This record gives sequence, structure tokens and C-alpha cells, in this order.
Amino acid sequence: MAGNKSFPTSQNRTTPPSPSARQRAAGPRHSSGQGKGTRSVPASAQAKRSVSPQCAVKPAHPPALPSGAARSPRPGNVSTGHSTRCRSEQRRRAVGSFLVTFLITMAVVLPCALGVGFYWRATHPADSTDPASAAQSLGAGGSADTSSEPENSPEPAALTVDLSGLNSREGILLERGGGTLGEVNADETIYPASLTKMMTVLLAAEAFDNLDAPVTLGDDLFGPLWAANASMAGFEPGETVTVRDLLYGALLPSGAECCAAIAVELDGSEEAFALRMNRRAQELGMENTHFVNATGLQDAQHVSTVGDLALLLDAALDSPTFREVFTAQRYSTQPTNLHPDGITVSSSVFSLMQDADLGGMTLLGGKTGFTDEAGLCLATLAGADGEEYILVTAGAPGQSHTDTAHVQDAAAVYRRLSRALED
Repeated sequence: MAGNKSFPTSQNRTTPPSPSARQRAAGPRHSSGQGKGTRSVPASAQAKRSVSPQCAVKPAHPPALPSGAARSPRPGNVSTGHSTRCRSEQRRRAVGSFLVTFLITMAVVLPCALGVGFYWRATHPADSTDPASAAQSLGAGGSADTSSEPENSPEPAALTVDLSGLNSREGILLERGGGTLGEVNADETIYPASLTKMMTVLLAAEAFDNLDAPVTLGDDLFGPLWAANASMAGFEPGETVTVRDLLYGALLPSGAECCAAIAVELDGSEEAFALRMNRRAQELGMENTHFVNATGLQDAQHVSTVGDLALLLDAALDSPTFREVFTAQRYSTQPTNLHPDGITVSSSVFSLMQDADLGGMTLLGGKTGFTDEAGLCLATLAGADGEEYILVTAGAPGQSHTDTAHVQDAAAVYRRLSRALED
């Protein structure tokens, strides 16, 4: 400042003189001295005023002045400008907050409202009759118009076939690619007998790349099989045949020597091959099955269930090689070193069921099994109208060469299935 300049005071003036035009333009100037009628402002206060926010809150009551002191003039336009800008800023903030809140609310409420609307339209057709109105019209003798209401036709009942009254103690009927159609004691432990050979042939079909590869049947294979009176295909010790010959010989006439030769060729012994069988059984989900040999000869630890065997057959039929062998009616081998004209083998299932009445079903393939402990066992594949069905039974009474109780059961079940399909 250009020096300390104070306004003249008078004992008889109680109001400060009007500031000059220069003072109004430059703003109030305060003296650092103590003069009557003037208000001095310390430098620190001036610094605070210069950096305070524009919208600083003003005290409700101005500070009291000493007696006789006059309040120094402050330009009114500065205070008014600050207040106006503060109110404008507050309005902008209020409007912004409202817009943000509105947009968030719409983002939440609108999808919910649309969802409720779509649900209401889906469950309440536009031409549906109000329940109260319909009740009134019916009470008045009118009839409600139900032509616009959707018709809820009942779903067709699941196909089932009764397996009661069979000769076999255990049985199960499956639809390939579907589910179980009927069963009786399907999870009861049984001796699988020669139905075991389905696993032996499946493993051979999966393991051998060349079905025409030669295999020689060792002399040591035959002694135990002859002693157990096992069924044979007709090959002899020391005979060299193909892998294909062994597969057909194992399934069609149920040749035990073919299964033993497969086991030795793949794993060196039947015991080692049984480990392969059990690993594959676990992979297929056959939880109640344990194999000890490749042939199904009686052993207290060699067990399964008709449910597991049906699962095995269903999976095995996915193998083209297995399916070709399982559905064949007969097969002739190429000439061998001991059979110059080869050997012709026939399916025991087709021989047993050639005259059976299956209703509208067609027999496609099968495998028989028998031991004194297991009873008569049978696994078959039949078809109708492009669909295929698997039936596995076990525990039927009788002897393998004289009785056909298991064949009678299969024919009865397929006739029941045929009638169920017609209904």
C-alpha cells in the first residue's frame, strides 16, 4: 500500500463517509492502524480471505464490533456474486444427482417390468377368459369358451414290460440307447458261465489290429478244458488259425479253446488276461462283476449280474467287429494246417430259437451260457421298427443239451414287448 491512510472522523458523525469512486473500484482498503470508525484487518486474515472457497459457509451472525466502531464498507456485488455462484453450483449438483439416481432406477426397474410383462403375457393369453367372468357366465347357464385354451395332452406312458413269471431267476430288458424296460433281480449276484465270453471277444476286437494275424493254439491249453468238460469249437492242439477264426469260434459255438488262446496271445496267461477283463469291466461301470478266467468255467470268485452283463453287451455292440461276430449265424474258417477244408461253426442261439415265436420281434444275435451252478443263461439282441433291444436272463433250470427254459423265457418276453410296442 502507499502508506497508512485513514478516513477523517468527527465526533458528530456516526456513519462513515461514502467511499470514493476509486475506493469502490479498488475495493475496501483497511488501515493497519487503529482509527476511530475504521476496522483494520491483519495480514493473515487477508491471506485467508484470498484463498477461501467461493462457497464458504458464512456465520449466522457477524462478529460484534467494539463500541463506537463503524463497520468498514464491503462491496455488495462481490458477496452477491459468491452467493449466486454457490446456489448455481448447488442446483447443478442436485440436478446431476437426480439424473444419476433416475437413470440407475430405470436401469433396474425397466428390465423387471418388461420381464413381468412377458411372463404375464406367456401365462395369460390375451383372449383368455377372466376366471370371475367365466364363473358368472357358467352360473348364469352359459358355457365358457375354451377353444382358445391350449390343449394339454397327457404325455405317453413310459414303455414297460413285465418280466414276472419267467423260468429264469434273474432277467433284464433294455432298449439300446434308451433305458431299462423291465427287470427281475437284475442286481443279484450270479455265475455268468459262458456269457463271460462276450467280454473276451470284445477285448480281442479292441486289441488286435489285424484280424487275419495267425495264432497257434498250444498243447497246454486243452488239458484243463477237457477236464472241465468245457464246450469247444473244434480246433486241435498245435493248429494255426487267424484271430478272426478265434472270435467266431468263441461266440458262435462257445469254444473255450478259442478264449484261452486269445488270453495267452494278448497277455501271456489267462490270469493276466483276467486283470485286463476286470479293468475293462470297471471302465464300463460293471460294479458287481469280477472275472477270474476268460471262459466262464465255474469259480466261486467269478461273478456278475444280469444288469452288468446287459451293460457289457450294449457297449460291445458299438464295436463293428464284435457286432459282426455276435449277429452271425454261421462262419467257415480258411484252411488250416490241421483242417485243410477249414471248419464251419454255427450260432447255438439261432439254432435254439429258429422256431421260437417272438411276436413282431426279429432275433438279431445272441450268446448262450451254462454251468450246473449258473443254470441256463441267455443274452440276445432283437429288433423291431428300427429299434434294438437287449435281453439277458440267468438261472433257468435244466441242462444245456436237453432243456430250453431260457429260450422259452426269451420268446415270452419278446412277445410281451411286441404287444407293448403295438399299444
